[in-house]
This record gives sequence, C-alpha cells and structure tokens, in this order.
Amino acid sequence: MKNVLKIVLVTLLFVISNTTLAQTDNPIICKTGVYIKTIKINQVDENFDVQFYWWTRVDSIDLKKDYSFVKEIEVINADINEFEIVETKIDTINKTYFVTGHGKVTIPYKSEYRNFPFDKQQLSISFENKNYNITSLIYVADNKTPSINKLNDNSIDILNGDQYKVDKLGVNNFEHSYNSNFGDPEIHNYETYSRISFNIFIERNPFGILVKISLPLFVVLFLAYLVFFIPDYEIGTASALTVTALLAGIAFEWTIKDSLPKVSYLTLIDKLFYLVYFFIFYAMVQTIITFNLSKGSEKNKLLSYNIEEKSKYIFPILFIIMCFLLFMNVKN
Repeated sequence: MKNVLKIVLVTLLFVISNTTLAQTDNPIICKTGVYIKTIKINQVDENFDVQFYWWTRVDSIDLKKDYSFVKEIEVINADINEFEIVETKIDTINKTYFVTGHGKVTIPYKSEYRNFPFDKQQLSISFENKNYNITSLIYVADNKTPSINKLNDNSIDILNGDQYKVDKLGVNNFEHSYNSNFGDPEIHNYETYSRISFNIFIERNPFGILVKISLPLFVVLFLAYLVFFIPDYEIGTASALTVTALLAGIAFEWTIKDSLPKVSYLTLIDKLFYLVYFFIFYAMVQTIITFNLSKGSEKNKLLSYNIEEKSKYIFPILFIIMCFLLFMNVKN
C-alpha cells in the first residue's frame, strides 16, 4: 500500500511540475507603442534622426515572477545618441508591468528615389529584446492606447522645412532569425527573435522643388531655342549659345545630384535633364544642317529657311508633349 501511495505521489508531482514548466515556457506578451516627436531626414546619407517616447507593458502578470528582462529593449540598426528608461512601474492591483523611456537615435532607411521629386519613403523604428528570443518574449502593438501617433493631430514635426509630410502611419510585428551562431559552438540552431516596427510613410511636396528646377532649366532651354532666330550663316553665335546651354545644364544637374544619394538607377529628374540635353542636341544639329544648306543653291537656302521656321514651333510643342508623357508615367 505504501508503495502504491509513493507511486501516486510521484506521478502527481511529475504532472504538476510539467504543468508549471509548460506555463513557464509560455512567452511573455509585451504590448508596445511609440510616440514620435521629431524627425530629420538626412537624404544624402540615407538615414534619419528621430526623437521619440516608447513604452512596453505586460498584462496579467504573475506577481511572484521577475519581469525585469522586459526592460532589455533595443532599437535595431540605430546609432544611439540617447536611449534611457524613464519609468518602471508594477501595478499590483491591475497586475501589469510597465516600462517607458525616451530615445534619440539615427536610423538608416532604404531609399527609393526613382520618382524624385514625387518620391515616397518608409522610415521604420524597430524594437527587439537584447537577450531573450521569441520563446521567452513576443512584441505586439498596444491595444489599449494608440501604439503610434494619430495621423490627424500633426504631432510629428519633420525638421526639413516643408519638403515632406506624413502620408500614413503603421505598425507590424514579425519574427526575425539571425542566420548565425555568432561563433558560439553551444548554439546549434539559429535563434529567432520577436521584432516590432513602427513605420512612418512620408511623401515629398514636389512643387517647390519643381519650381526651383524648372526655372533654371527653362533659361537653359531658352538659350538653345534662340538659335532658331539667328541667321543660318551665323554659326559661331548659334554654336556658342548651344554649348553654353549644354554646359549650364550639366552644371545644374550636378548641383541637384549632390543633394541625393548615389543611386545607379535613373530618377525622374535625370530623365528630365536628359530630355533637355536631347533638345539642345537637336538645336545643335539643326544649326549645322541649316549652315551647310545656306551655302548651297537657292533651293537649299529655301530649305534651310523652312527648317528654321518650322523648328520654331516643333521645338517647344514637342518638348511640352514629351514632358507631359514623362510626368504622366510617374508611379504612385
């Protein structure tokens, strides 16, 4: 009888210990949010400076357990200027563990400037625990309060003049695996961590930049257009105008490119400049053709005159049509 009781007792202890272990193995759910104060976009360096407040909360806690590891939070891929915990609070009545802090960091972002100056960028602030993987901790968006700023309260101050505005805000949580054991021979499987990202989608106000670009380009193009009003035998004057226009356009393009990162693809503004170069080249070719025709027979002189007269209308009309088609193909 005693042996039977011992077996029953051992069995009960085993079941209880396994149940406790299973409960302990359940990951902690951290409800996380962020309130963004200021953003400054460093366009050339492809990063942004951001100042924000953050918080994370664990509901329905076991008051006998230690939740201090929840504070071991980090901003992924950020150059930390300031990151501190402001308050840690345990609410024994509502059984919550709450941590809040302040951060001022520089974060890289993957830029997309194909449609510059109609470009849109995604800026992300991503959090992950320093030491505890997804089996211990999972980040989710806070469901009691807005997990990120409300879009309609204009709380995010973008410190780039009026170049940008916030298009939309979003948050998503996902699993991130590090495909390395970081040289630790005791790690046989790659570790997976819970990560949460707060995304700020911004779009540029294109009209101010377009005005600043279009006015100098208009002057450059107008210099090339003047060759159609110069007599065909004045090739020196016509050539000087087209060469001056071409050099001015190239110098202006370099100035614009200095404000953008070094990308291998063509931006919308690149295509606009190349379109201007094409029409300058058209003016150059027309100048050479009409000059050679003017030294020939009366028939050739008449042809030279007709080419110049028609070019006065073909040049601007064709340029306007091609600009229209170029900007109509901008992807939203």
